[in-house]
Parts: sequence; structure tokens; C-alpha cells
Amino acid sequence: MRKLIIYAALGYPRETNPRIPAVPRSWDELADASIEAAEAGASIIQYHGPLTPDGKIDPEKWGRLTEQVRKHSRALISFGKAGPPWHERKPLLDLGAGTPDFMAVSLTGHDYRRGSSDTYYEHRRTELEQCLRDMNAARVLPTWEVWHLGSFWNFEYLLKQGLCRKPHFLTLFFSTPGGVWSPATMEEINHRIAHVPPDCEYLVSPRGACTAMRQTNMLTFAMIKGGHVRLGTQDVTDYTDGVPAQSNAQLVARIARIARELGRNIASPAETRKMLGVKVKR
Repeated sequence: MRKLIIYAALGYPRETNPRIPAVPRSWDELADASIEAAEAGASIIQYHGPLTPDGKIDPEKWGRLTEQVRKHSRALISFGKAGPPWHERKPLLDLGAGTPDFMAVSLTGHDYRRGSSDTYYEHRRTELEQCLRDMNAARVLPTWEVWHLGSFWNFEYLLKQGLCRKPHFLTLFFSTPGGVWSPATMEEINHRIAHVPPDCEYLVSPRGACTAMRQTNMLTFAMIKGGHVRLGTQDVTDYTDGVPAQSNAQLVARIARIARELGRNIASPAETRKMLGVKVKR
């Protein structure tokens, strides 16, 4: 079986109460957490930010953070925050040594609920086409966000335009509250996997309303099925139900241990680059 890619989604730092120690509280802490997660077995690190005081993308600081992580780790870097319109994200492709290896691209609109607030973003197919043209020119690869089967319709549409190069890298999301919700069940994983097009590597990401142990069960099932896994404090902050994780590295280390016990070895950053056709950023 192919080696396992572990994708650590750290999100962004935020003030938390003492019961959630794994969430970084500053960008420096997030950089340290990224390096520690990579040492524990993650070959791809994703984060959201930094942002300006009014919540806008601050490209220069994103680039500096990426350079800071790359000084101490060979892990690949993926930029998240796929919601905002493409014109706000496009400057992230022109950061020199801080340019990412991947950027998340949602194949459908965002419609989810976080706490008491609703979030809506629209992504038209014309926007997705322009996004791909710009990313191809910058040699940055998409991590396609697949929320439900409608995402695959749009993906097949983009394939027909000749804008996507193989292998394709998909993230299959489960249990996000809102209009993109799908159940965090083994049956739903099988249903989604059955529609994955050829020439794709896929991550499974149970998150949002998913409990820690349900997430672990689903990630274990995904590994057995031959898929890859995404986890981290952006998705679920507990280690077991009701018990907060101490760090992102702790979450990564557990899934790496389970994978090895199942006879599935962990892909290094170099092996991940080869599997996904990623060039080294200079």
C-alpha cells in the first residue's frame, strides 16, 4: 500500500481558555507548532494567516511565516482560507521564497456555521478557472476541497477545460455544520470515495461537529481504504472525547503510530513531493 501522507491543519492562532492548550496563541507559536507537527510525521502543514486587524489577508506576513517554518523543516506548506474571493488570495502566489507549495481551493461555495455565526462565500466556475490559470503560472498546486458530490461535478468540469494537471490532490470534508454538511460515517466515506475520479490522491478530514474518537475512527478507516489523512487543531482540538490535545504534534504522533501498526508507513516530505509531483521551492 502507498505510504501515508499526514496533512496537519493548524489553522490560525487565537486566544483560548486553558482547557485547549494545543491551539497556538501567536504566530510564533504556530510556527513552532508547525515544526513540531512535521517532526511527529506530518509532511504537509497548513495554516490561515497572518491577517490584518480587520481580518484581511496580509500576504507579506504569510510569506515570512512560511520562510520561518522552512528554515527548520522540509515539510510542504499549504495555504488555507479558501473562502475569500480569488482577487484577495492571488497575491499569495507572489511571495518569492515564501510562496507555498499548495493552496486550498473550494470546488463549491462555503456555507457553514461556526458557533453562533454563519459564513457564506460564492465560488463561480469562472473564478475557479482563473484561479487555476494563475496557480499554474506560479507553479503552486491546488488542494481541492470536496464538500459533497456537487464538488465532483465542478471538478470534472475543470478537467474538461484542460486546466488541471495530474496527480490531483483532494480533501474530502465531513461533519462541517451548515449547507456543506455531510455525516461523519464510514458509509459516507465509502460513498464519497466511490466518486473520486482517476489520477487522484485524497485526504479524509472529519471536522467541525465530529468528536475526537469519531475522527480517529474515520481516519483509521481512510488509511485502511488507501487514502490519506488530515487532522489538527483547525479541525478537532480534543485528543479523546472531552480531553483536550496538548499539541498538534500529539495528534499527528497518534495517527502515525496507528498507521504503522496497520502496516502503513509514513511518507516523508521528499516522498510526498514525489507522489504529488511537487517541485522544491527555491
